[in-house]
Amino acid sequence: MLNKELHIKPEHLHVDIENILKGMGMQITDADSYLMELIDNSISTGLQLVQPKACFAIFENPQFDLTKKTITIEGKIFKTGAVVCSMLKRSEAIALFIATAGPQIENLSKKEMAAGNGLEGLIFDLVGSELAENLSELLHLRIAELVNTKGQNVSNRFSPGYCNWPVTEQLMLFELLSNMQCGVSLSPSSLMTPVKSVSGIIGIGKNLRRASYKCNICNDKHCIMRRQNS
Repeated sequence: MLNKELHIKPEHLHVDIENILKGMGMQITDADSYLMELIDNSISTGLQLVQPKACFAIFENPQFDLTKKTITIEGKIFKTGAVVCSMLKRSEAIALFIATAGPQIENLSKKEMAAGNGLEGLIFDLVGSELAENLSELLHLRIAELVNTKGQNVSNRFSPGYCNWPVTEQLMLFELLSNMQCGVSLSPSSLMTPVKSVSGIIGIGKNLRRASYKCNICNDKHCIMRRQNS
């Protein structure tokens, strides 16, 4: 098993204004100059406050049961559901990961909300989510670079709570990464703290490739990938 903690600097992260607007149910053409400036300033503040941490571990020889829709890693059986199991079935190894933007942006969002600044609070909340997702993307690329040297490729990444994969199975994922959780903890209901964190799974193998997320085969209407691809 290979495990690694990544040190990614805040200046390597970015947030797309269009994704923030999509999170608000808007497009660029809907936003006036005041809103655009507010979002731009909030992104700049978020990049100053972000405390990026990311870690992953690679596990060899995962086992797939397409009938039961499960993936077994180190004896732990993940009931990922049909979509994730099918997309990863050609994997020769599996990477499990955790990435977090830290608590500061989340705390600022709550502070703005408590002060009655709902718009500002919402924008900071979306900025935090986008930074956590961007950090996950950078981690994804690092894993791809690592395995490409061995002639292998990576799959898309998937997280508990999406594509009918129960969020409660985050507990087993954290158990497999127990020595390197990057300062992220789980609540009794399997929610992560800091909230602006992402955990998930990536397939590794010669016969895999990243592709556009096939949102038509998943009924999760709140998925961040569905929003970004819409």
